[in-house]
Amino acid sequence: MIVRLYGIAFGMSIMFFLILIILGQKQKVTNFLLLFMAIMISNFGYYSICVADSLKHAVNANCLVYLGGVFVPILLFLSIAGLCQQPVERLLILFLLVFASLILYFVFRIGSGTEFYSRVELVTRGGVSFLKKEYGPMHTLYPVFVFLCMALCIWVLAVSFFRQKRISYKVILSLFIAQMFSIGVYVGERMLHSETEWMVFVYLLDEILILVLIRRIGMYEVADHIANALKEHSAYGYLVFDKKYNYLGCNEKVKEYLPEVSELRVDHRIGRENAFLYSNIELRLRQLWCEDYYIVRGEKELHCSVRTLYHGTQKKNIGLMVEIWDDTQRRQYVRLLNHYNTELEKAVKEKTEHISKMQDQILLGVADMIEGRDSSTGGHVKRTSEVVRIFTEKLEKFGIQYGFSKDFLDYVAKAAPMHDLGKITVDDRILRKPGKFTPEEFEEMKNHAGRGGEIVARVLRGVEDETFIRIAENMAHCHHEKWDGSGYPDHLSGNRIPLEARIMALADVFDALVSRRCYKESMDYDTAFRIIEESLGSHFDPELGKVFIECREHLTEYYDREFISSAPGFH
Repeated sequence: MIVRLYGIAFGMSIMFFLILIILGQKQKVTNFLLLFMAIMISNFGYYSICVADSLKHAVNANCLVYLGGVFVPILLFLSIAGLCQQPVERLLILFLLVFASLILYFVFRIGSGTEFYSRVELVTRGGVSFLKKEYGPMHTLYPVFVFLCMALCIWVLAVSFFRQKRISYKVILSLFIAQMFSIGVYVGERMLHSETEWMVFVYLLDEILILVLIRRIGMYEVADHIANALKEHSAYGYLVFDKKYNYLGCNEKVKEYLPEVSELRVDHRIGRENAFLYSNIELRLRQLWCEDYYIVRGEKELHCSVRTLYHGTQKKNIGLMVEIWDDTQRRQYVRLLNHYNTELEKAVKEKTEHISKMQDQILLGVADMIEGRDSSTGGHVKRTSEVVRIFTEKLEKFGIQYGFSKDFLDYVAKAAPMHDLGKITVDDRILRKPGKFTPEEFEEMKNHAGRGGEIVARVLRGVEDETFIRIAENMAHCHHEKWDGSGYPDHLSGNRIPLEARIMALADVFDALVSRRCYKESMDYDTAFRIIEESLGSHFDPELGKVFIECREHLTEYYDREFISSAPGFH
């Protein structure tokens, strides 16, 4: 039975060694590999003693037991110290190696000297061989050595538990319990003088524990690899978390940016007691939609980028990394550029508005000059422009119903003063005639609409945008077209007449009705609006005409003020 147990122990130690090699790829597990190898050698020695057929073979196998047995405590101590990030003095390592070598010296003298075993013989019971020995004076060195290494392990774990927040409590407690269990088994084995070496199976339990912890150890190694691989990026800080948002580690730059990180405990989430880190790190990690954000710390603006961490060839998701760097200068530079751009846009806008106003004044001046040649209209351009403004403000309220945009209506109001520019081509003899036109003169006068559209397009092209040019051209060209097609110059009807021209037609005719001309008196408002209403569907767009009539109150107020101010003797 004992042979089978030792054989199973040896086989399991080989299997654990191979598993460690597979799991430990790309991780710093050198000490663990050596530890597993030492356990494997020791277990092979125990198995060889059980099947030995001579004292010499059994003594040689016993040497293998101690060869592994003296290095297992050292390697376990170094592995725990490395995991807890506790530096070990070289003199201490050298002392332990010398101590182990001294023990091995006396072990290899078994059979030829009596220092380690004063008496040894091979005994076989039930087909199982074992060494019956009496310990010599130097054998005391071995338990002293084992207890020394175990005490060093417990000391490292205690220091890490109380002083180092960057080491996982779970890992420390697991290893501490394993060490205390090992000490208990070793003491019990010696006190009971058991022929079975139960430490063989304790070492197997240690191997199982290490394999269970190896994934967690791997996570810490990932954090180390990140920190080492990115050392040249001295301005970058890195915080590493597992998939459950437990903190795993960081580099020194993060502590410079966020000193509170030093208070975090490995394998723990950021608690609410650390309000700043909780709100700026913990809560942000939960918001999966948030990959990049900023932390304002004093005068610094820290750019934070959350990335998923993958491990191994299968790209397994193992956690998250927060990359932090000081982006203050770039952000200040961007704000400065934005300020300059805003000021530049403001200056350009002001200049553009100034130029636009100059253009408008020039066009109004041309319109007034033309009107000055026309003895029959007196103030027509000014009044129709105001009528269009009042009308378009009313139409703006019906924008959704009729599909008007504010920009379109603004363009219509702006283009209104240019609707009669074509009159510049009409002969003064006709334009300044005080009475009614003859049929021939009227035909000549009608040409001003078509010519006006051409002039407006030619004057504005290259100065205004194409949309405004098209609207102004249509208003000049088509404002004498009628809904029933009886207008001029192209006899357009219905919706074929541009919308802007239909708007202008209402304003143009209304002003002609209520204004005094050399060949007629002005009409009262009731008559003028009645004529407009009766002409809906024949002269004017019936839908637009209804809206125009709703402007009556504002139109009459304007004309009352205008006629009073222009009356003779008014000051």
